[in-house]
Amino acid sequence: MKKIRHITLWGDSVMKGVIYDEQKGRYGLLPVSGAEQASEALGLELSNRARMGCTVEKGLAIMRRDLAAGMDCQAAIIEFGGNDCDYDWAAVAENPLADHQPKTPLGVFAASLQEMASLIRQQGITPVMSTLPPIHAERYFAFFTRSGLNKDNILRWLGDIQHIYRWHERYNNTVVQTAQACGCLLIDIRDAFLAQKRYEDYLCADGIHPNQKGHALIEAVLERFGQAFQKKSQLAV
Repeated sequence: MKKIRHITLWGDSVMKGVIYDEQKGRYGLLPVSGAEQASEALGLELSNRARMGCTVEKGLAIMRRDLAAGMDCQAAIIEFGGNDCDYDWAAVAENPLADHQPKTPLGVFAASLQEMASLIRQQGITPVMSTLPPIHAERYFAFFTRSGLNKDNILRWLGDIQHIYRWHERYNNTVVQTAQACGCLLIDIRDAFLAQKRYEDYLCADGIHPNQKGHALIEAVLERFGQAFQKKSQLAV
């Protein structure tokens, strides 16, 4: 195992450090994300290729371009799922009886993660997958319907609000299962949130993005993982 000096991260707004600013009523970037803070604390160079709104298929396209251009790193973190499991809620509100599909179906999601791991390994880079911070269903429902979407129609299609949480969890489960199937290392960010008595206190008002406290949790998880990974790398040298 190579000694780790440089890490590349492909993911979405969670790892990018995007937060929702309630006072301004818009999204913004933390000065330093939890991933960036952890890398600095570990003395590692981080190339953060995460993008807001990025699905796994968009991330795969970015990864292909990056790898073709050449990546000087020893490990790569893959973090996707939050956007992939989302729906066109306006379409759901308009027609709750239609067969609505998420942005990325589960099978495509799993296959894309597998392809990412394979592409990274072909470059001699160690792939590491990350679980997803939990979603807060009620808060997210209130957030995406705030502009006047028909709540009754959306609930008719959902069955109950907690279906949002359960559906999101299926994508997290797919990350775990895919990591195991591919023999990838796994960073369990989700568990750190669920260990809190009120995990929603670590999420923004939109119910999906970690706030500053949430990024402190992410930093702690990544630091512990990084320390263990570095120690293992040194022993293997």
